[in-house]
Amino acid sequence: MNTHYFLGIKIPNNLAASIIEARKGTNLHETHKTLPVLEDLHITLFYLGWIEQNTLDQIIQSCQNIDWKSFDLTTNGLSHFGSNHTPRVVYTALKESESLTSLQEEVTDIISNFIEVDNPKEFNAHITIAKKWASNGFISIEGFQLENTTFKVTNFSLFRVNPTNTPRYEEVCIMQSGGG
Repeated sequence: MNTHYFLGIKIPNNLAASIIEARKGTNLHETHKTLPVLEDLHITLFYLGWIEQNTLDQIIQSCQNIDWKSFDLTTNGLSHFGSNHTPRVVYTALKESESLTSLQEEVTDIISNFIEVDNPKEFNAHITIAKKWASNGFISIEGFQLENTTFKVTNFSLFRVNPTNTPRYEEVCIMQSGGG
């Protein structure tokens, strides 16, 4: 099986711990197959999938040359992809951020220089807390209690996906902001 990669922003441990604690107030452990562990919580900027090492090295080098300033992000409750009753993905939402959108667009532009980027989807920044619906019941998320929390983004990373490990996502390379 080929190794897959993605570029993303790791969630600070203190916030990740709060999200995991808030998730305990739901029944997501009963309704979904996959509940990411604290160390795996992230915001995906671009999912690369399998990619040749030479191309990966070029993408890393180009991403390290992005000139961007650190910025703040703020959580914004819970949301989901899919049906209200049987959502595929449940996530901690984020307030809109021009800085985040700009960084994600720049990353996508760089990647498009090396691989074909088919119909880039509209970027919906989120922190997945449960995925892969696996129940006959209904979701109960009323107990999810997480105050909107602001955190600083000073870097993003290239992650290797290790599907049989816990945590699943391994930071391979970190791209620092130019300040801010």
